[in-house]
Amino acid sequence: MADDIEDENVGTSPYQRLKAKARKKMDNLADDVSREFKEELRDNKKNIRKAEDVASDLVDPETLDRLKEIILEKPEIEEGCDYKLWYHIIKKTITYIIMKLVDIATDFGAAYQHFKRGDLKYGFLTLFFVYLPGFVLSVGFAYWGLSAKRKGDPPQRKEITCKRLSKYIGLLFLFPFLYPIVQVLLGFLLVALLVRRRDHEPLKFMGHDLKQFKSLEGFLESGPQFALQSYILMIGQKKDTNIDFNKITEDDAERLAILSFSVLCSFLSLVKTAYQVNVPDPDPRRQDKQYKKNAPCFKVTLFFFKFTCVLFRILSLSFFFVYLRQWTMLLVVTAFFSNVVILFCVEASITIVIILGAISIFVPNGYLLYNFAGTIHVDLTRSQSKILFLTSTFVVNFIWFAGIVGVIVLAEVYKLPDEHAITDQSTQYKFVMAMDIFLLIIGVLSSILALVHWYASIEKLFDDPEEEGEEAQMSLTNV
Repeated sequence: MADDIEDENVGTSPYQRLKAKARKKMDNLADDVSREFKEELRDNKKNIRKAEDVASDLVDPETLDRLKEIILEKPEIEEGCDYKLWYHIIKKTITYIIMKLVDIATDFGAAYQHFKRGDLKYGFLTLFFVYLPGFVLSVGFAYWGLSAKRKGDPPQRKEITCKRLSKYIGLLFLFPFLYPIVQVLLGFLLVALLVRRRDHEPLKFMGHDLKQFKSLEGFLESGPQFALQSYILMIGQKKDTNIDFNKITEDDAERLAILSFSVLCSFLSLVKTAYQVNVPDPDPRRQDKQYKKNAPCFKVTLFFFKFTCVLFRILSLSFFFVYLRQWTMLLVVTAFFSNVVILFCVEASITIVIILGAISIFVPNGYLLYNFAGTIHVDLTRSQSKILFLTSTFVVNFIWFAGIVGVIVLAEVYKLPDEHAITDQSTQYKFVMAMDIFLLIIGVLSSILALVHWYASIEKLFDDPEEEGEEAQMSLTNV
């Protein structure tokens, strides 16, 4: 009877009937997913309880409880089409699921091309960089989970037992393999919740934290992958021999196309991640509140700064590996430890020092966070944010400038390496000098845009609109 009434209300329009059928199928699919999820919860209570014990060490219990509520509850669905909601559903499906799967496929495709031609070193490095972000994240989480003081009054650390330690050892070595899959599953969970609930609550709860969780992949995988694959392209090497660009074979063309596409995907991933995760985090529990409305041009200044900074640092890194070789690691390690010192100066926790110290090699990070991925407390004051942002920008840029000067000295005083796609020494010299000039210009531009971004946007986030209104009122009264 209810179905007949529903059919009468739909009307005779083919579009309306199609729309009603699509909606009904989506509702049925969401109900099936929800029912299966609840059945799995009932059937695996013991295993879930164990997982919750480990998760409760890493995540605030209130956060876990809220996540379970969002998953299990089913609010009433309002009539009509929420176009903004469906825009987010389509966008998150593309960015969190499809693009991630394409990124994984390009990385394994690049590794396959290296193994196929016997380049074992490049193949294993490509796979190692897929493993790296998950390992860094698991190291940070393992340390924080074992050392955090959250039980009792005053808070104390939980007792470290052999059983608890074995769980974290498993987390340390197994989680990096699962990290790419976990990212896709979390993206799928977010999209599924948006479709089933038809409200913005999952996006509000998971959106920003999920971006932070994914950020390590964006920096610690995409950054090294860009450097490695572009390094291989610049030296034109194929198993210790240069590709003959005058007679490129079909296999060479296929390999160059895959490596070039991998480089492009890595660069876009870096810029997208740097842009998405360094946005205001106006949590009401902050020491110094942030007000988004104070900085209407924030996204514009953020984009131009992040784009130029990522381009400068990551392209320079590839350039250094070609010409400075092993000395490049000295620059990277120096940049990492400079970030570590800066983070200690702003009183960041050890876990945050490890995570942000690593990813800030490619672009400054974490200066606006209240917490990282909804778990690890950050909450910097206005002055601490300024110190972290500007110092991390200028110190690492200065280290990279030193590398560029080193390449110039090498080109002018010593002999450039023979291992290069450009075999003619004179042409290679012109290429090196042109790259040095280009990188210096981009580096200076990114430093200038950092100042613009801070003073035009970030600093304004911390201005209290009510205090400004009171000052304006007092000035008018005095007049």
